[in-house]
Amino acid sequence: MKSRKIAGDSGAETRVVILESGEEAFAALTPFANEARITAASLTAIGAFENATVGWFDFEKKLTRKSRSRSSAKS
Repeated sequence: MKSRKIAGDSGAETRVVILESGEEAFAALTPFANEARITAASLTAIGAFENATVGWFDFEKKLTRKSRSRSSAKS
């Protein structure tokens, strides 16, 4: 994994993180966020994945939802 801070002011920062092929995103980003003391963030991704699970909170039903993809995809 490679990372670089590209902007930051008034407590808001923009960072770029590049993962290696086959690197698991959650396993790489969790220690990165802890070390950088990131407590809240939004994520934009460009690239490809082999498998992915996307999760979100359904406020109306007060449940966490998940959607899994088991096929490769590129964006």
